[in-house]
Amino acid sequence: MRKINEIFYSLQGEGYHTGTSAIFIRFSGCNLTCSFCDTQHTTGQWMSDEEILAELAAYPCNTVILTGGEPSLFVDEELINKLIWAGKYICMETNGTHPVPDQIHWITCSPKPDATVVLKRIDELKIVYQGQDVEALRKNILLHIITCNPAQAPIPVK
Repeated sequence: MRKINEIFYSLQGEGYHTGTSAIFIRFSGCNLTCSFCDTQHTTGQWMSDEEILAELAAYPCNTVILTGGEPSLFVDEELINKLIWAGKYICMETNGTHPVPDQIHWITCSPKPDATVVLKRIDELKIVYQGQDVEALRKNILLHIITCNPAQAPIPVK
């Protein structure tokens, strides 16, 4: 069972996939407390994977965006495999503080102040700017990824 805040159909409004029709699965719950968070973590319902898949079948697209809250607290290889078997292209928006299944097609990491990113792969970096040194953050994350997986270093770090 997974605690779901809401499942809805919309257009992705941010990042690389902007304008793409998508089904959003918003999980309820997070390991961090951010003043700008738009998720009500006290609400939501517990749903089985089968109930989630049945809800997804009602929408006319194959892109699924796992968001939250923090989806890495709830998502595992079992759910990802079921989504793949259902023909879904899976994107995740995460704070990066927990490992995620390798099978996820696109990972957007939105690192938060004073939280350590542990991901071995990031396809897109999304930063909520609050005056922090963005360049230092970018270099630290890239160095972490290169250390974890040097053969797939996304871009050179200067």
